[in-house]
Amino acid sequence: MEEREITISERVLGLVRRMPAFADLSDGQIIALFADKGLRYREYRPGETIIREGDHDSWVYYLISGQARVLAQEAQVARLADYGDIFGEMGPLRGRPRNASVVADSPVSCLAIDLSILDRLPPDERRAASRLFEELITDVVHDRLSRANLDAAALRRDLAMAASALAGVNARVRDLERRILELTRENQELRRQCGR
Repeated sequence: MEEREITISERVLGLVRRMPAFADLSDGQIIALFADKGLRYREYRPGETIIREGDHDSWVYYLISGQARVLAQEAQVARLADYGDIFGEMGPLRGRPRNASVVADSPVSCLAIDLSILDRLPPDERRAASRLFEELITDVVHDRLSRANLDAAALRRDLAMAASALAGVNARVRDLERRILELTRENQELRRQCGR
């Protein structure tokens, strides 16, 4: 992994503003969020692990470019490929271990945000920033659940179609087994008749 600290410049503000999660924030809000060096630019090579399942850390990521796989217990559960995709948010926000790994499939560039910056803010600002991140994450989780529901519905349809096709195949196999038994009996009867 290659990592660089980022200074909040006009260019960085433009980059951050293009991300759906920050689109509605003012420049002042963005600058306030990241004034304490809580923002990094990271690059990963293909095959490199960005997040490891079970780890504890305070980093949340926004994809700038590239593609990555999300793996839970080594099974792929999602792909990240769109600019501004947020990932790695649940563990740090809830203070829990990572529930999935993220592995780069191509060269990946992302912004990494250290949510421990919230702990260093004055209480009132911390509550406001925490609410802001909670709202951002709620939107992300809602979108993911909506996609998961659509995927689950499509999977149920596919399984129902497969079950129907399998039932047809099973019926055909039973018919073939019956026909084989009939032919075997006919064959045995013919042998008996020819043997007389």
